[in-house]
Formats: sequence, structure tokens, C-alpha cells
Amino acid sequence: MSTLLFVLFFVFLGLGVLFVAMSGGSGGIGSVLHSQRRGSRRFATLLFFLALAILGFVVPAAVIALDKNSTDIPHAGISNLTAGEKHGAELFGRRCALCHTLSAAHAVAQVGPNLDQLSPSKALVLDAINKGRSNGNGQMAAQLYTGQDADDVASFVAKVAGSNG
Repeated sequence: MSTLLFVLFFVFLGLGVLFVAMSGGSGGIGSVLHSQRRGSRRFATLLFFLALAILGFVVPAAVIALDKNSTDIPHAGISNLTAGEKHGAELFGRRCALCHTLSAAHAVAQVGPNLDQLSPSKALVLDAINKGRSNGNGQMAAQLYTGQDADDVASFVAKVAGSNG
């Protein structure tokens, strides 16, 4: 809804600019705005500052107010990560992002499989972390993370893999 209002605002603004540009005939708004009379200069100045206030303050304030209570990660399209999954995201960024593609982590490496396309389950990710892999272009070492760290990474990847940000 807010996107529609945003687009409509600029459509009407564009139509207004077109109207001003095209109506320059005698007595038209173009001639009023371009007149050297004091009243027309004040009117043009008022319109300028009104547009400045709306575009510079009202529109940004409305966008901020609409997005104030957002708790999700906008670039990934995911929300409500647990503390463990947040820790897993941090750990994924340290080692896994060097080889794998995962949009939620801004990882675009080409060595390992694309986890967004693969959409692995938590069990599969945990198995890969524990046992390692040697298929494909690179070789993933076994036990890059162990214990709770491995579980956190597996939880994070299973939750966000395939989400198009």
C-alpha cells in the first residue's frame, strides 16, 4: 500500500510539472510563475518551499514511521532469527561464505554449492559440516565447526536457504 501511494505521489507530481510546462499561454500558470510581479514570485517561492518540505521531510518521515517496528532482515526476507541462528549467521560469514552462495548472508562465492538453490535441511548441513565434502570444484574440510557452533550454522542455513532477498 505504501509503495502504491509513493508511486501515485510521483505520478501526480509529474503530471503537475507537465501541466505547468504546457500551460504557458496568456494567463496560464506558466506565465503567472514566470512573471516579474511580486505576487507571482512569492507564489513560486511558496510552491518551491512547500515541495521541499513535502519531499524532504514528510515523505521520509512517513517511510520511517511505517518501518519503525520492523524486526526482520530486509535484504533476506527472513525474520525472527533466534539467538543461535544469529550466532550461526555470524559463523557462516567467517568460514562458509568464502565458498558458498547464500543470499541471506550476502555470500556469492562459486566454489561450493549454491545453498539457495540446494535448500538443504538442517540434518544435511550438519552432516556436511561434520564429515566434510570433496565433490565438485573444491574440498570442504570436516569439522569446520563442532558442537553447538555447528548446530547454530546448520539451523541458520536451513532456515534461510532459498529465501529470495
